[in-house]
Formats: sequence, C-alpha cells, structure tokens
Amino acid sequence: MGLIYKSEKWLKEVLFGCQTCGQCILSHTALICPMNCPKGLRNGPCGGTLDGKCEVIPEIDCIWTKIETRKRKKDYKLHLPPKEELFNTASYVNLFNGKDRETRLPHDFVDTGHIPAGSRLAAKMGGGEFVVTLEIASPRDARGLSRVEKIMQRVAGLVDAVNTTTNAGGVPSLHSTETGKVVAAHGVESIIQFCGRDHDKDDFLREMEKAMGMGYINFLLLTGDWLPQTERKVAQTTWFPMDSSQMIHFANKSLVDWRDRLGVVPFLGCAANPFSTPMPVSVERLAFKRTAGARFCQTQAITHVPTYVEWYRQVRAGRDDEPKLTIPSLPLVGSRNLFEVLCRLPGVYVDPSLHRIMERDSFQRDCLEWAFEIAEGVIEAGAAGIHAMNFGMPPDLINEFLAGIRGRATEARRRAGLVFKAAES
Repeated sequence: MGLIYKSEKWLKEVLFGCQTCGQCILSHTALICPMNCPKGLRNGPCGGTLDGKCEVIPEIDCIWTKIETRKRKKDYKLHLPPKEELFNTASYVNLFNGKDRETRLPHDFVDTGHIPAGSRLAAKMGGGEFVVTLEIASPRDARGLSRVEKIMQRVAGLVDAVNTTTNAGGVPSLHSTETGKVVAAHGVESIIQFCGRDHDKDDFLREMEKAMGMGYINFLLLTGDWLPQTERKVAQTTWFPMDSSQMIHFANKSLVDWRDRLGVVPFLGCAANPFSTPMPVSVERLAFKRTAGARFCQTQAITHVPTYVEWYRQVRAGRDDEPKLTIPSLPLVGSRNLFEVLCRLPGVYVDPSLHRIMERDSFQRDCLEWAFEIAEGVIEAGAAGIHAMNFGMPPDLINEFLAGIRGRATEARRRAGLVFKAAES
C-alpha cells in the first residue's frame, strides 16, 4: 500500500498539483485539484474572490474560478467535507475498498421549498414587503453589550432584523446569540451568523438547534474569513471544516425533523458577491446555494449600481419561478479610518466615486446621499431590501438613513414599475 500511495502521490502532484486528500474528486472538478484552495473548499469559490484571485493569497489565481470556468456541466449536487482519516492515503485503494465513497461522490439536495420558514422576516420578504436589516458586530465581552443597547434604543422601530455578527474580521467576540438577546429585548429579530470555519457538522447542528431553543429563527450561513493570525498557505491543517453550501445542506436536511420535533422552521440565508469575476461564476454559485436550501441572500457591500443590476439580471434569468429574496449590503461611511478598513475587506470592491467623496470636507453628509442613491438603484433592479453596514457614520445620520429608506424604496419601486406579489419564503 505504501508503494501505491507514493506512486499515486508523485504522479498526481506532477499532473494535477494533488494535495493527497485520499478522496479524490478530480473527475468532478475538471481535473483541477480543489484542495489547492487554502480553505479546502469542495463546492465552489468563496465570496472573497475578486478579479479571479484568491481571497486568502491574492498573488495566486482562485482555484475554484479556474474549475468553474473550465467545467462544461454545472452539477447541482454537493460534495461533503473530506474525512481527515483519509488524508495522505492512496485514493485508488480507498476507491477500491469504498472508504471514500461518501466524500468522493456528490450528494443530491433535498427540496424543502414547500415548508414555510417561521420568522417574521421570512413572512415579510415572502410577501414582497421591503425590509431593512442592520449589522451590529458582537462586542468582545459582556461590557460591550451596553453599546448594543444604545444602538437598539435608537433603531428598534426602524429595522426588521439585525445581523449580530460573531468574530467580525476574525477578532474574537461574544457569540451572535448573546448579542441577539439585547436585540430581542427590543422586539426585533436577529439574524444569527454561523461560519464553517468554526464548526464541524455535528457541532454546527447542535449549536444551531441550541440557538433555535433560545428563540432564534433567522440564520446566515457563511464559510468565513481567514483568521488574521493564521499563516496564509495551502495545507491540510488549515482546511476549513465546512463551507457555506455544506452548512446550508445539512441544515436544510434537518428542517422536517426540527419542524416536527421543535416546532421551528429556520429561515436559512447565504451570502453572494456580485463583484466576483467572471460574473457567471458568482451567479451560478448563488444558484447552487439556493438549490442547497438557502431562502434569502445578503450580498457583499454594493458600491456600483450597474454591476449589481447586471449581476441581478443574470441571477433572475431563467429562474422566474423562484423567489428572488436578495438583500444588497450598503456601507454607511462616516470615518476615513473605517473607510480604509472597508477597502481592505476581502471580496469588497470600492468604486472610485466613493473614494472621491471621501476626499471632501463634507464627506459624511455626501456619503449619506451617495448611500441613498446606491440604495435606490438596487431597489429599482428588484432588491428585496437593504442591509445597512456602519463604517463610522454618526448616529444621527444612520437614523436619518434608516428613517428615510422605506419612503425612497416605495418611490424607487414605483419608478421601476415593480409589482411584488406574494412568494414562498
């Protein structure tokens, strides 16, 4: 067996850049080894790819962009996370004895679209109501919850849900569910975030069920960013336990059990990046996640309307029977320092128009008007809502945006002649 392993390893390294995972899926990935992705993703690119480059190591090309560009057939089936016990073993031997069957062969998705999600956010979006969500990063410890309380006192009547982000930017923080308690005390639903970087399958499903037991129903399932203190390289020890598609699939497979046993049907969300190129890869990636079970989508920050409009046109093309519950994220920029943070975020494209505004003395007020213009543009294209992300905007201007966006949305929809009929959530 040692000779078979050594021979296979040498040959596949030369031909395919093999990383010897022992459960080879080259026949499904256009003969390009997907394990050269630093995150070890088995189902497509992450949302941090820009210009075809890797989010983790920008000097190299995104492996999955190469794969998706070369593949002729788009498979709407899922590869499970690789088994660690098969790493550095002979895949030909594993193929012969069947040890790799579960992780080598793609799995069918489960259709649960007929089961309505149970949250107020799901009901609003499914009925065509414009929604407003807000990002609030969980503080590092319990002392920071006073900041969340102050924010909620201002915005509780202006938003439909709040993303309570855990470990924003890879910085350790309170769990999303702890911050969500403050949000819930003001009568607002939370969107709880889980990252595949932080959980294996069993741990993830336990944590999600625990969150539902605490009253949470909306979930945004993400692969996650690279941890800032971890060396950026391709290596088995830095592969992520799961990707977002796998998380969505595992949760979606559990919906009937959760409904029957807990009386809860969660509202599953995913992320997408309209600025990833080539654009069709991003479009197919979102379609893949929706097939896996995602009911709604939040995008990366939108700073250029025409790009979003074309991306969303492609998202909708040929899929008129599906609900298009996409919420574009919108940066509210009020600090030059935090603007620089925005510019460094993985996968975020910052349009030159915003750079020019940041050079002005009155940039805060101008950034607010810019945000309204971006919002109206994406709403006219059919966006289901707006997700506001604060990058140092003063509280009074944030309130002004949240208080004014619904009226602007009504006018934008009217100008576009949009008629929103009820749709499955």
